Amino acid sequence: MTAERPNSVSEGAANASQRQASRDQPSQRPAAAAAGQYAPIQPRGDPNEHRQAMVEEQELENNQILSERRRRNTQAAARMRDRQRERERSLILRRDELMTRMKQLEAELTTIRAQRQQQE
Repeated sequence: MTAERPNSVSEGAANASQRQASRDQPSQRPAAAAAGQYAPIQPRGDPNEHRQAMVEEQELENNQILSERRRRNTQAAARMRDRQRERERSLILRRDELMTRMKQLEAELTTIRAQRQQQE
């Protein structure tokens, strides 16, 4: 901020007397402010705009959380399907082994019955 230079000596003296007079006057603050009571601070800008930004930010955060949950759930479901397939394969193998063993035992039983009938 630059001060203007007075054009003449009389203008300089007038400016000096105005500055002195303004120093002698009490401050221009309201009476309530002088007593320590200030008016509430008014928000700048549209408060709804701020609320909307906060809501959008919260929605974005919720969407990120939701998408992360969905991703983890998809992975867990894939692992579960793999475990089920593996269990099914092992059960099929066990069934085939037992069927083979059952046929062997039936064949053995048939031969034992045939030998027994020959002995009688």
